[in-house]
Amino acid sequence: MAQILRTETSLEQRQRAIGRELSLRKITRVVVWSIALALFVAGLSYSVRHATYGAVIAGAFALVCAAGYEVRLREIATESRHLEGGRRGERKMAERLAEQLADDHIILNDLDFRIAHERCQIDHLVVAPSGLYVIESKYWAGTLTGDVRDTQWTQIRSDGKTRIVKSPVLQVERQRRMFIAGLTAKVPDDRIYALAVFTHPASRLRITGGDHQALFIRDAIRFINDRCFDPPVLTPNEALALARHINDRQS
Repeated sequence: MAQILRTETSLEQRQRAIGRELSLRKITRVVVWSIALALFVAGLSYSVRHATYGAVIAGAFALVCAAGYEVRLREIATESRHLEGGRRGERKMAERLAEQLADDHIILNDLDFRIAHERCQIDHLVVAPSGLYVIESKYWAGTLTGDVRDTQWTQIRSDGKTRIVKSPVLQVERQRRMFIAGLTAKVPDDRIYALAVFTHPASRLRITGGDHQALFIRDAIRFINDRCFDPPVLTPNEALALARHINDRQS
């Protein structure tokens, strides 16, 4: 069983912040609609009595503002659900990695790197004698189509709706390059791998050109375990020391 050196925190913090905002907006929602309706009724009454349209227009504008508040409330609720899905996928990935990788593998979750003015967030990093594995996990349901060289893919959901999504393969490749740029240890670049892993049980992949870049969890774990037969680039002690060094830089 692999060692988990760092757990996920950023999505949890973001979800808590979203939850607090959502709770506050649900409370103030009644106040917003009450004021908007009162303004509209008052404006309508004034317009009828004085044969003018200004007051009723102002009241209608208040209703439009309340409707906008309602739309924002739903957007926040949707974001909260997406964050929960992301957290569920990352937890699942971290648990499976820990359970099915050897004990000389070290797992760091939720890493934040800055190189010059650029920033990247790595969902999972596996440090092992065989190399380093930068992993981007996606909790996406439906069928994903595209090519690993495309900047965008198409996601077809179970209800038939489609949306365009950014390629996780290119995303994790960028994370890998930035990670290499900030890495002080002498690990060959070709032994630092970038894996886009899909954790939702209803994910279907139709991605061409990337047998070892867009993977399901079981395939990603198999890929990492298969590398154990390659000549090592780190001793177990060096791998642990490097993982601790990377983790210390996050403090």
